[in-house]
Amino acid sequence: MRRLIILGSLFVLSLRAADLENSFLNPPDSVRPGVYWYFMDGNQTREGMIADLEAMHAAGLRKALFLEVNIGVPRGPVDFMSEAWQENFAYAVRKADELGMEIILGTGPGWAGAGGPWIDPARAMQHLRGEAIQVKGPGKYSATLPVPQPSKPSRFAGLSKPLTEKRQAWHQDVAVLAYPARKKHDPIEQLDFKSLVDVQPYSIWKHVPRYVPSSASYPALPADSVVDPASVIDLTSHLKPDGSLEWDIPEGEWTIMRFVARATGATTRPAPTPGHGFEVDRFSSEAFQYHFDQFHQKLIDKIGKRTPGRGLTTLHLDSWESSSQNWTPAFQKAFKKLRGYDPLPFFPVYAGQGVGSREQTERFLWDLRRTAQDLTIAHHAGAIKRVAHQKGMSFSCEPYDMNPSGNLDLGAVADVPMCEFWSSEVDAVYSCIEASSIAHVMGRPVVRAEAFTTPGGIGYMHSPVALKNQTDWAFCMGINEIIFHTFQHQPLGLEGPKPGMAMGPYGLQWHRNQTFWPMVASYHDYLARCGQMLRQGQSVTDILYLTPEGAPHIFMPPEDAVTGSGILREKKDYHFDAISPLLLMDHATVRDGLITFKNGSAYRILVLPLVETMTPELLKTLERLVSKGATIQGVPPKKSPSLTDYPRCDTRVAELARDLWGKDALPAEATAQAYRKGRILVGGAYTTPASIDKLYPSYASTVGFLQQQGVKPAFQSTGNLRYICRQTEGTDIFFVGNRESTQQCVTATFRTDGGLPEFWNPIDGSRRSLTESQRTEKGSVTLPMTLEPYESGFIVFTRKSSTLAQVAKYGSLPNFPAFKTVLNLTNAWEVTFDPKWGGPSSAEATEGKPGTVKFDSLQDWTKRQESGIKYYSGIATYRQVFDLTESQISNLKSKIFLSLGTVHKLARVTLNGEKLGTVWTFPYRIEVTGKLKPTGNVLEVEVSNTWVNRLIGDQQPGDKGARQLKWENGLLEGKTYPAGRYTFTTVSNYKANSPLQESGLLGPVEIVGSSF
Repeated sequence: MRRLIILGSLFVLSLRAADLENSFLNPPDSVRPGVYWYFMDGNQTREGMIADLEAMHAAGLRKALFLEVNIGVPRGPVDFMSEAWQENFAYAVRKADELGMEIILGTGPGWAGAGGPWIDPARAMQHLRGEAIQVKGPGKYSATLPVPQPSKPSRFAGLSKPLTEKRQAWHQDVAVLAYPARKKHDPIEQLDFKSLVDVQPYSIWKHVPRYVPSSASYPALPADSVVDPASVIDLTSHLKPDGSLEWDIPEGEWTIMRFVARATGATTRPAPTPGHGFEVDRFSSEAFQYHFDQFHQKLIDKIGKRTPGRGLTTLHLDSWESSSQNWTPAFQKAFKKLRGYDPLPFFPVYAGQGVGSREQTERFLWDLRRTAQDLTIAHHAGAIKRVAHQKGMSFSCEPYDMNPSGNLDLGAVADVPMCEFWSSEVDAVYSCIEASSIAHVMGRPVVRAEAFTTPGGIGYMHSPVALKNQTDWAFCMGINEIIFHTFQHQPLGLEGPKPGMAMGPYGLQWHRNQTFWPMVASYHDYLARCGQMLRQGQSVTDILYLTPEGAPHIFMPPEDAVTGSGILREKKDYHFDAISPLLLMDHATVRDGLITFKNGSAYRILVLPLVETMTPELLKTLERLVSKGATIQGVPPKKSPSLTDYPRCDTRVAELARDLWGKDALPAEATAQAYRKGRILVGGAYTTPASIDKLYPSYASTVGFLQQQGVKPAFQSTGNLRYICRQTEGTDIFFVGNRESTQQCVTATFRTDGGLPEFWNPIDGSRRSLTESQRTEKGSVTLPMTLEPYESGFIVFTRKSSTLAQVAKYGSLPNFPAFKTVLNLTNAWEVTFDPKWGGPSSAEATEGKPGTVKFDSLQDWTKRQESGIKYYSGIATYRQVFDLTESQISNLKSKIFLSLGTVHKLARVTLNGEKLGTVWTFPYRIEVTGKLKPTGNVLEVEVSNTWVNRLIGDQQPGDKGARQLKWENGLLEGKTYPAGRYTFTTVSNYKANSPLQESGLLGPVEIVGSSF
């Protein structure tokens, strides 16, 4: 073992070759997948919790991310944070510890933040609100100033009537200012966004802005409408506790503004009813500590003694949906320290009043947002991480969606950056690019994903084979740990109705009541093997995009940098990452002309955003990197975006820009200008915007430069394959996947100095040499590949100089075997369906065997006339006895396999009483070498489909509403619910005429021999 870092539950391994081989076959628990373990507002039983955990463990899952919400399901009897609730949670954590599993706990009730009923408005997220009155002097003012009202709550605030009343009743005075009255000016565009009054989540919606553009010039405001900051008078000391003010008004017309702190109205949502409360102040470590003490610490005390790496291991900040804030009691002091000037004269900007000039107003707003980012990172994300580490835990974070800081900066705080992708409809690809970028830059080995989030009550239609293509897409995006959304807690009894509880309309329904749960472990093994390989070493990535300074910000690459469409867009041949200016300034160095990061990736080129502003600090960093040999692509900035050290900051920017880019006008043609040891790409296509947002030059221009330098992609093929590459001290690891639903035979080229490649198959852990490989040039190996539909695997090169010196062409054996049919099993099959789930009646059964029928040939269950088969969901067992002559066996000198052809959806094989394993994806083949006999071979194939057909069957006349269910223990409010004859679920969009899913074993079923 080369390196081992332990942080709470986070085990980071970079392994020697022999250790890697062993762990690939039998992955450690630390790399195994997990689930979102959702609870629905008090619908909880200890019996169900233990059954859930044991089912997870048996299926090869080792992590459960615990969240309780209130969405689409009536309340249950166990109130959130009641004594019974806490005891159940603690018992479940101890059970997870016993099983060797991890519990990841959200930072608060609901899924979108940190807070609860214990958070009063004074500890909540806050806005600075101002209200003006007009007075005339000379004279004396003596009256009570009006109290500014709270801002309109975000549409996602989730305020209840009691919380609305609490919010309305509280305010905290901050300041009273006076200034000579000014004329009105036109509203500042997007002021609520720029001042962080309302930053909407769900940036998947195209109307939601993803960043604030920063310009070097703005349309001027009329001079008589702008407040001179030098004219602002601070009257705060004149304000009495009752809100009254006494002031001797000078000559002229004056505006008096009272500024108060008001709660933003953001609440824990969608929290269980007893956990509904205000979100905690994101700018205050003290406020978060108070929240932690009221929630997490109580649970930690209940749990008692904890084992490192097991039980409760992680605090998790889920997707940011709490909008934003722009105030905290310490904001003014922090602003002075961070930005170098007092924001007090600019407070009128919060209310839409221009101060200084339009440009100075915009710069102040930039500084406001930058300060909000700094405080969020230091006092919210940083506070979570600090307290997590103090308690022996790690911190994971989903840094989206439109938080007051940049996503990359917020996510970089986490020990484990996390993203999300959906199974359909919702495009969150950007979050996957961001999380993997954070990990690659910061040297974080683990990139988690909230995976396969599913909308609209269609979660029961998915199975492992249906997820395979997107699984491999996720791996090639840089994700290496899957956390399924969602394993809904099942409290309705161990033998209760199935599929059972659902999380409102959402979720993949990845839980113990799934039809295929007894077979799903093989898919989880695949995920673990892939995860183990894809966290070794560092990512091989050529291009690094720099985001603009300022916040909030979501990184979106140039449109031509990705291929595909919708939720499966992915990086083109030259892979890229993104980095924020703060991370670049703090962590980037240059080695051998590459921009490098400690324990992280190395990049050949840094692409700048096409913006007109840049702080002197960032420009100094760029100059340092280029001086030491880095290559950057972009245009020189004109000004600083900030008021810090204004106007001298602009002079410094101009000086630094002239040093880097030169004094002359930018060249018309694309040019690589030398600067000390490095280069700057400027002019022509190098600095022509390409994307809709016009934020970056085209990917094609960046790639064009790399090609001119003789840099080829890390991987290329003649077919439609995807890839990702990791590199350790002695090994190049390529994960390659077929994007197509048909077989592909291609020629693939790998950028490597490695020796003889091997194919490591994550389906079964097997390895073999790829001898039909050729060194085409220095640093490049070409080999033929054959991949079945959506098949994938690892091509592993070990870099050994002796091997490279001795071998030009490695051999002539085929890399991927061909298969020859020895026997086609065309006899009739005896197929048994479970009568408990509607299998054929005794009258329909063969020879009176309950649930058993004869299939003269293999066919889709939905094409059968028997309703108990047509609408069947669950596991059915196919049985056939066959002979294979000794000559047939002896002629097969190579390996022998059972090929099942087409299967819907998973199959478990037993031959002659020996369980051989489960197949869940193409090519649905399993080895039977040495397990056949000349006569009387008994083959049993258990096949599982999904719940879809039975759910549709239970909508048919006579089966719909055939039962009435009620839980006397108070689950689902103890109400009566109609249920189908066989099924019950709290959500289903299936109707009587919904299309059925193909089901069963379709074949052809064959005994085949391989070519080696």
